[in-house]
Amino acid sequence: MAAKSTGFKLSSVIACVVAMFCIGIVYLWSVFQQPVIDHYGWMKESVTMISSAIVFFYMVGTLIGGVLNDRIGPRLVVILGGVIFCIGLFTTSLLNGRISWPIYITYGAVAGIGVGFVYSAALNCIQRWFPHRRGFATGISVCSFGLSTVVLGPLIVVLIRRLGVPATFRTLAFTFPVLAIVCGAFISTPSPEYINSLTVQKKTVLLQRQYSVGEALGTIEWWSIALALFFLPAPYMMILPIVKTLGVTRGLTEAATTVVVSAMGIVSAVSRLTSPTISDKTGRAMTIWVLSLICLIASLLMTFAKGPLYILAVLLITFGYAGPSGIFAAMTTDAFGTKHVGAIFGIALMFLGVSSPVFTFISTRVSTSAAFVIAAVSSLASLAVLPLYNVGRKKHRERDLEIAKQQENDPA
Repeated sequence: MAAKSTGFKLSSVIACVVAMFCIGIVYLWSVFQQPVIDHYGWMKESVTMISSAIVFFYMVGTLIGGVLNDRIGPRLVVILGGVIFCIGLFTTSLLNGRISWPIYITYGAVAGIGVGFVYSAALNCIQRWFPHRRGFATGISVCSFGLSTVVLGPLIVVLIRRLGVPATFRTLAFTFPVLAIVCGAFISTPSPEYINSLTVQKKTVLLQRQYSVGEALGTIEWWSIALALFFLPAPYMMILPIVKTLGVTRGLTEAATTVVVSAMGIVSAVSRLTSPTISDKTGRAMTIWVLSLICLIASLLMTFAKGPLYILAVLLITFGYAGPSGIFAAMTTDAFGTKHVGAIFGIALMFLGVSSPVFTFISTRVSTSAAFVIAAVSSLASLAVLPLYNVGRKKHRERDLEIAKQQENDPA
């Protein structure tokens, strides 16, 4: 069980942020894909679903890690996740060129599950240190996670050129995962004394009902979150595999498309930090609703946009997709408390895990214009389900307050 601190520990928050930064390299498959294909002589079609596999198993890891986090605390889960992540990258370095499917297990499943362990535990830990500013807390976490791709992408390109593919995987296996493990030693959760030291205004946020997993899954709030997690990513999943090739057909140069990809990483990091922080003031569901509307408009633009308008649409989709990643976790904690939130949010994230392969598959079977019409409809579905969250909270708020008071007076 993670150690508890009687006062605010900046070292714990920094450790969580660094751990999140380290595991972000698993999202850099786009950097690895062509060098891996060239090194092993594989067909491109044999590894096109790696990104979807990573997302799916990352969500599986978030669910399992969330359950473990609720039981043994974030420190051990972060360390365990770092070990699993290290194993995934190292075994990837041992692959040979005869068959391609093992990389789905080593890089997709094993490394992806390790990422999920670290992600769920570090995110939950930071939320506990900032119970009165959960949006801000989640924002700095997922911003670090997303910024990793921007900072480390060029570094990994250099490593591949100098060391080759297998040696690069081995180098990463004993660098970033090890850092994540070291970070785990500094992670601790706040004590009741720290919570009680907060002002009365801040403590009112803490007085909330602690839902069990079964209770949460029976609410309209949870289903609103889960369905939004499924529908909202569609535009981003449609554009991600083809952003460079489509950009060329829409009038951009190769150099310009490379700049667009880099800009996507920056816009993603900005949205992951600012959107959750804004949601502390404007409300979680309302903020995601606005971001979904941005995705809807941008998806419609993508059916015909060329040149600068194409760039704008891509960046709007990126901004609209990235922001909610730091809001949904805070939204879940707001509604259901901190006691079982790891498992509750982990199960909801499985809808996101399914969304990625579903919409990626659709994008390969229909025309570009049709794909973004489907993306627009999916964004519209997200707009429709999000208001149900506020409906549910309004319905349950008074009852939850009474139950929370009983839980506070009689913890058993």
